Amino acid sequence: MTRYFEVLRRDGPARLGKLLLERQISTPALITSDDWVSAGSIYRYASLQEAAEAATSLKGQKKLAIAPYVPAALHFEPALRLSPPEIDGPKGLVVHPLSSEKPEDADVYVLASAGVLRNPRDLVKAVVGVRNMTPPDTALYAPALASPANLAFLVYLGIDLLDFTRVVADGYLGRYHTRDGIWNLGDLNELPCRCKHCQRLAENREDRKLLADHNLLKLEEELLIVREMIRSETIREYIERQVRVEPNLTAALRLLDQEHCYLEKRTPQHRRSVFFANTAESLQRVEVTRFAERVLYRYKAPPSDVLLLLPCSARKPYSTARSHRLFAEAVRSWHRHLHELILTSPLALVPRELEEVYPAASYDVPVTGRWDREERAWLQSCLEAYLKRNKYARIVAHLEGELEETVRALGLEAVYTGGGTNREALARLSAAVREACLGAMRLPDLRLQRYRALADYYFGADASNALLAGKVQVRGRELQDEKKRPLAATTPNGTLALSLEGAKRLEPLGRYIVTIGDFLPKGSLLAPGVMDADEQIRPGDEVIVQGERAFGLGRAKMSGWEMAASRRGVAVELRHVKEV
Repeated sequence: MTRYFEVLRRDGPARLGKLLLERQISTPALITSDDWVSAGSIYRYASLQEAAEAATSLKGQKKLAIAPYVPAALHFEPALRLSPPEIDGPKGLVVHPLSSEKPEDADVYVLASAGVLRNPRDLVKAVVGVRNMTPPDTALYAPALASPANLAFLVYLGIDLLDFTRVVADGYLGRYHTRDGIWNLGDLNELPCRCKHCQRLAENREDRKLLADHNLLKLEEELLIVREMIRSETIREYIERQVRVEPNLTAALRLLDQEHCYLEKRTPQHRRSVFFANTAESLQRVEVTRFAERVLYRYKAPPSDVLLLLPCSARKPYSTARSHRLFAEAVRSWHRHLHELILTSPLALVPRELEEVYPAASYDVPVTGRWDREERAWLQSCLEAYLKRNKYARIVAHLEGELEETVRALGLEAVYTGGGTNREALARLSAAVREACLGAMRLPDLRLQRYRALADYYFGADASNALLAGKVQVRGRELQDEKKRPLAATTPNGTLALSLEGAKRLEPLGRYIVTIGDFLPKGSLLAPGVMDADEQIRPGDEVIVQGERAFGLGRAKMSGWEMAASRRGVAVELRHVKEV
């Protein structure tokens, strides 16, 4: 908990923030020795008392004051533990990268031995471990580690502060840095950069300062790109292509994806950007696994006798695509007697009612007609789990090619129509659906089905029973009770916006609730005012705010666990608040 660092925006573990030192630093950032002062290693002092006195001398600093620390080899704990010094300004604390000891409070944590964390497993373990043990509203500094090639991944991993030590040192050693990797200057026939330093370097390759200046410029340029990627909520897409520069970076991303809890706790519920699933690593993204988990364990299909399996489309939402409009026309007479499930990669299963939900409504994937082994296994495992929970008497599969082969491999008893959108294909679909739906039960209002699906998806299993209790109706995009009072409305981006009346219905479930103190908030709810928050809450979630004097609604700006542990930053953007 700090007075000097505040997170402003989040995109997974990557964050935009501000660090208030002698100058305000926008993070992620490259800091220099002008921004900090350090007491150094305890081994530079004659005694521990002398080291403690050195720490005392750091009081009153406007720069980041880094307390004395105990050096240790990478895979060993420090030999002793120092008492935390009293520093009244911005405080930095050196932490051992692989230590299991929870560090004392500080504003900035400095990752010791960061420059030697070249092994992907050590790097991921170190940063994830430190970030899990330190408060969310503190910054992490990794010295002597950044290069133009790895900077984006380091920021995505969770590092806020870096420096130019490595690239400058490499410059004097004749190493030429770009975002695409490192070359020995002597091996380059032509310099792949036209910056002013390289123009001079082409005439005098012995001037190592020019090479160091070029390296620094490339690092600064990469930092600007990374910041923009976080702002545009596309940092993950950028990472997936940038890690291809080095095998170690690709390995590090795959190892990081195995830290699912770490990533999920920090990944927003919704993004404005289009989700590009361009690589094998896209299958491991939190957005993919979270969507699948909610479809399998929160969402409950309507009580239909007939399931219709359909392929996805390039255009989203699917119902706006030409192919799905043709499918809809072919089954129009029977659409109230069946349930539609779209099969796709990487999301696996998308019920028709959830097609406007992120990321189902805004993803794109390279279309080749081929399904690799991982995609097939993922789809099959999800479909098997879905059919165990949701039972149907008859299944029609309007699929073709490798997608049909993948479903057939499950041994699924279904009528396979061969897919397609030509006249003959649509006639086969229509005939198969007509036969399957004979005697099938008629489903309730499809708009109510959608509200049921959204309520369960966003607020947990069976939340729909509370929200849609009694006599309710849908008018336009609004759900109303029997007195025509609004309960909730769907938004253009597929989220669910509650009314205060709707929130009252969901409040007894105890989910997605932010508890505050004895005050009436106005505008935005700041983290210091949060007493407790549901740990399920993620940035972008609709949340219920309750306190002794207030009851309200809003969108979360940080995760629930982060709200409870932070002392700076906006926790919830409030939409409705009333005094109770």
